[in-house]
Formats: sequence, structure tokens, C-alpha cells
Amino acid sequence: MSLLSAAVGKPTLYAIGVLALSLLLSNLGWWAHASALTLQRDVADASRDAADARVEAAATEKLAWKNKAGELEIANLAGQKTVDQLKIELAAAQGEKRRLQQQGQQAIAAAQAAASDADRTLQQFIARYTDQLRNPTCAGAMAAVQQSCPALEGY
Repeated sequence: MSLLSAAVGKPTLYAIGVLALSLLLSNLGWWAHASALTLQRDVADASRDAADARVEAAATEKLAWKNKAGELEIANLAGQKTVDQLKIELAAAQGEKRRLQQQGQQAIAAAQAAASDADRTLQQFIARYTDQLRNPTCAGAMAAVQQSCPALEGY
């Protein structure tokens, strides 16, 4: 049996050695593969975290733009209200301008009429004064008045 043991023993030991080496290499391969998968997982986690951060940043930016749009909408409404108020005031000012122009034209017409009336009255007075100066009694009276009161000279 020793021959059988010797014939089976060495090849069995070689087979066990080869199997042990295969197992060791296989485990080493699986360990390397697991390390690579862990690295890939870590990279994927980092990518996911970066994507989450970008999504959060985009959401924050979106909210900021919505707030800015709301502020601009409020400002636009306030501006429109101001424009509407200015239109109302412009219409009132234009109405006042028309009223004042009409009053001015009426005042000018009244002043022209008064000036015409004053000219007519002055012409009548001058005509009567001239007629009265031709009357000797009146001329003497005027001369006496002018001598008494030199300030009335020239009338």
C-alpha cells in the first residue's frame, strides 16, 4: 500500500496545491473585482451627490427667479398704477388748460371791448372838449381854472 500511497499521495498533494493556488487566485480576483465595484459604487455615489446638489441648486435658483419675477410683477403693477394716475392728471390738466384758454380769450375779448368803449368815450370827450373850447364863455372858464390850478393844465 505504500506504493499506492506514494503513487496517489504526491499527485494528490500536487492537485491540492493547484486547487489551493486556484482558490487563492480566484479569491484574489474576486477581491480585486469587489474593490473595483466598490470604487465604481463610490464614483456613482459621488456622481449622485453632485447631481443632487445640482438639482438643489437649480431648485434654489428657480425659487430665486420666481421671487424676482414676483417682485418685477409687483413693480410693473405699481408702474402701471402710476401711469394710470398720470393719465388722469394729464386729462384734468388738459381740461384746465382748455378752460383757462377759453377764459383768457373771453378776458381778451372783454378787454378789447372795454378798450374800444374807452376809446369811444375818450373820442366823445375830446370832441365835446374841443366844441366847448370854441364857446367863448367856456374858454374863459377854462383859462380861469388853469390859472387857479396849474396842475390841471393840458386838459
